[in-house]
Amino acid sequence: MVRVLLADDNARFRSLLRRFLERDPDIAVVAEAANGAEALDLTAEHGPDVVLMDVSMPGLDGLEATFAIKERSPNVTVLMLSVGDKEQEIAAGLASGASEYLTKGGSAGDIASAIKRHGEPPGRTTPAPG
Repeated sequence: MVRVLLADDNARFRSLLRRFLERDPDIAVVAEAANGAEALDLTAEHGPDVVLMDVSMPGLDGLEATFAIKERSPNVTVLMLSVGDKEQEIAAGLASGASEYLTKGGSAGDIASAIKRHGEPPGRTTPAPG
């Protein structure tokens, strides 16, 4: 099972995405953050496999938070999430340590697929169905 932390300043978006993701038996949302500083703290506390990180948040933004998470927890995968797909923003997200850049305009299924694709870190395995 892939353990996910959702980091987005839009509570409604987080709630809708969480409800969708929790329908997937291979994904568990372990925490939600409303800004980059919370995402950093909750990553340390919950040890998710994947952080789904909004680029634009108040205070510590998603780019800065991604860089800090990757410095402190290099095995955590960060997927950047944004409304737009500007080349500069994509490049900045990937340069900060994100593994992939997703847009909020894409489907929730695309987001779930990306989470599972980047999924579990080496060394942690999910038992095969019996």
